[in-house]
Amino acid sequence: MNRTRSLLALAVLAAPSLAAAAGFSLNEQSIKSLGTALAGRGSSAADATTLYSNPAGMSQLEGTQVSGNMTLIDAPADIENPSGIPATGTNYGDMVPASIVGSSFITTRINDKLSTGIGFYAPFGLATNYEDSFQGRYFGDKSKVKVVALQPTASLQLAPNLSLGLGVAISKIEGTLSSYVSPLAPGSTLMIEGDDMSTSVNLGALYSFDENTRVGLTYHGRTNYTLTGTTLVSNLPTVTGSASASYDAALDISTPSSWDLSLTHRLNTIVTFQALASKTQWSVLDQLLIRNSGAPALLSTVGEELHWHDSWLYSIGADWQYSDAIILRAGIGHDETPINSAYRSVRVPSNDRDYVTIGISYKISDKLSMDAAYEYIKEDPSKVNVSKPAFGTSYSATYKGTANLLGAQLNLRF
Repeated sequence: MNRTRSLLALAVLAAPSLAAAAGFSLNEQSIKSLGTALAGRGSSAADATTLYSNPAGMSQLEGTQVSGNMTLIDAPADIENPSGIPATGTNYGDMVPASIVGSSFITTRINDKLSTGIGFYAPFGLATNYEDSFQGRYFGDKSKVKVVALQPTASLQLAPNLSLGLGVAISKIEGTLSSYVSPLAPGSTLMIEGDDMSTSVNLGALYSFDENTRVGLTYHGRTNYTLTGTTLVSNLPTVTGSASASYDAALDISTPSSWDLSLTHRLNTIVTFQALASKTQWSVLDQLLIRNSGAPALLSTVGEELHWHDSWLYSIGADWQYSDAIILRAGIGHDETPINSAYRSVRVPSNDRDYVTIGISYKISDKLSMDAAYEYIKEDPSKVNVSKPAFGTSYSATYKGTANLLGAQLNLRF
């Protein structure tokens, strides 16, 4: 019963392995940065999206600026060499539904020293949705997690070459999951829903060595949640004592902190080089503990071992000033998975990934511009090997996947 009793914990971690970043992070807050594989996202300070990527960058923006964007994420996958008990079932692999992620930001310069702004964005999320006949459905079926944040922010110009920024992110997490329980109890299902709100900080520093070279350091703080909701169990009377049962559920969980070190260096009047090294402290997800109030002893308190580890993302990119109105950009990157291979599941079958990007900016007028970018992600094959000896079930397969991201952004200046 250990695996079935821990499904609420897994619901929160159920974002797909083929999201736009390792674990279940989302990195689509800026389409300009998407075009350079995120390189320079904390040092370029090119538009209002710097409010998220480095709040100190607001000091580089004049007047009032608004940016809004949307990104389409399509992540097809293949499942190869499946086996297990039961031996029947399908393995289509396309468990990640196409999704759209959006964000919006507004900044304004108060005076020569102070800038303020507010942003609305999604730092974590996406979903998995296997077909009902999936062979491994007793280890994972449908799940969704979404985190949205509202962040008021301020930056202060301390010196001509140094600025600092601070934002307070007010975020809400929502998780929903449904799953089959056991072939020994035909028709047994489980549905869980839960949510919580919390706050964290976003800190940034931006330093200019000269007019051509800037470095940015950004810290996104850890966010602690107590997810509360309901666990609904159907057709499992041997455990619950009735055809269906509902319990109040609670789970303490944290989304990780991260550090970004970014570099922007203008090589000449045409080409600007960008770089990024980013560390995400996924080791906060070592063990999860779910509490089901009023549930039978087998369901009352459950621990789930994860043992995720900290991971790094590296990328480089460049901007090319093609004309007065057009900037072209491209980038490459490598993103490590935080998943411990000994605990990899069908819900998060993640592995290391490499990606390439291209992008374009077009200046429509002095007050209006637009950005577009495309990213292709290739993930290393990952092996899943799970079992439930108590239920006589097992599942083993190799996952192979790619992802395609297409984003667009509009920018206004007043």
